[in-house]
This record gives sequence, C-alpha cells and structure tokens, in this order.
Amino acid sequence: MEKSKVFLKNRLGLGLVKWIAGNKEQAKKNKEAGIQDLSLVKSLRGLESSSGISYRILQGISKGERSPEYTTLEAIAEAFGTKLSVFLAYCEALPDNDVQQAMEANKKAKSKEANKRAKSKVVKGRKKP
Repeated sequence: MEKSKVFLKNRLGLGLVKWIAGNKEQAKKNKEAGIQDLSLVKSLRGLESSSGISYRILQGISKGERSPEYTTLEAIAEAFGTKLSVFLAYCEALPDNDVQQAMEANKKAKSKEANKRAKSKVVKGRKKP
C-alpha cells in the first residue's frame, strides 16, 4: 500500500519522538546504575543543541508538519550517534497503527490550539484589534 506524504512525515516525526523517549529511558537506567552518559539526546532542546537545527524546525518535524532536507536528517542521526540508515529503518519499523494514532493526536492538538487562539481574540464579547 502506498502511503501519503502526510503519513510518511508523521512516521518520521513519531520516530523522532520515540527515539528521544528511548534515550530518556536509557538515561534513567544509566543513572540508576551510576553511569552518567551526557551523549544521550533526551529532548528536542537537547537535539537542537547537539544537531545545530533550530527547535522550531525540530518541533515541526516531530509533529509531522515539516519535510526535512537530507542534511537535516543527517544532522539528526549524527546527534543521536547513529547512521541515517539506522534511524530511518527505526522509523520505518514503527507500526502503521501507531503512526495513525500519532496523526490523530497531532490533529486534535492542532485543533485545540486553533480554538485557543480564536478564543483569546475575543475579549468581553469584542474582538481584539
């Protein structure tokens, strides 16, 4: 089955989020074992620092809203301490159902944010200028 670009962007975003979550879990285990590993990227801010890619771009990728360039993907993989092929294989191995659920969650979050912005424009029954 051929997948849409939106689906593929969300698969990559979910892979990014899950890789970071895995690093957080590994860091927790390392800490419990008395091992300090500063090379693990444990957040988008940490990835920004390690990769040189702006937080805004990384956030867009993680939400499935951006299509990263090849050089951006290489920088992400390098910051994770892996090869790009390994990172992409990890993303590709994510179950389609997980990607679909992430897409739905992203859609709900986006809708919620749009509603929040619309409500903030209304003050005491009047629209803000």
